Amino acid sequence: MKNLASYIFPVLLIVVGGALLIIGAMQGQNGMVLLGAGLALLAGIISLLLQMGIIGRQVGMVIGIVFAVVAVGLAYLNYRSVEKVIEFNERKLKSDRKLIQALKDMRTAEIGFKQANGAYSGNLQALQEFVRSGTIPMVKAIGQVPDTLTEQEALDLKIIVRDTIMAPALDSLFLAPRLASERLYPFDVNTFINSPVSNKPFILRSGMVNSSGRNMSVFQVKDPQPMVKGDTLFVGNLEKVSTAGNWTGE
Repeated sequence: MKNLASYIFPVLLIVVGGALLIIGAMQGQNGMVLLGAGLALLAGIISLLLQMGIIGRQVGMVIGIVFAVVAVGLAYLNYRSVEKVIEFNERKLKSDRKLIQALKDMRTAEIGFKQANGAYSGNLQALQEFVRSGTIPMVKAIGQVPDTLTEQEALDLKIIVRDTIMAPALDSLFLAPRLASERLYPFDVNTFINSPVSNKPFILRSGMVNSSGRNMSVFQVKDPQPMVKGDTLFVGNLEKVSTAGNWTGE
């Protein structure tokens, strides 16, 4: 009975290691998982041969030491692979935050360009020059609204009037104190048309779509070099009238 019990652990290792190896191969697990399962299977076989007296104890000890070194190495590699995934996810999160700020800037510039020119721009340099030195129409109330009236009531009574003025696009769209305080990083008119992550120019397209029987201007700005293939951040849409981004929370 005692001799029979000594075979339980080796047989268990063989069964578990073999099962893990087969399941891992069927599920497409990575090489380290398959190697670990294979080592468990091999350890079970060696233990069984040792119990049966086919190999000596000295040979078994050497094999055990080798297995222990390999196991430690595998554990370290597995730890590093997990760490690398965590580090990559952290870098991607920081990069995405910068990209989203930059794409919002591009959207703001495009909306201002459309206010001034009637349609969105499909040219990065034209959009940059507009922000640098262009103007946008702004409606300004002239006069003072009494505390007892709303602005509309003051307009109706002609206490105040509204006038359209042309304001610098750069100041109005990006440099106002209330806008600057909400930013992730300072706005730079010389670089905003480039991705803050790869420093490559954004991919900008514009066009026209039919919406409710009217031709409407549309645009789209895309990240030129996403960190993960197929996970491209963008704002705008070339197929429908939308200035939304494809990230959560606009």
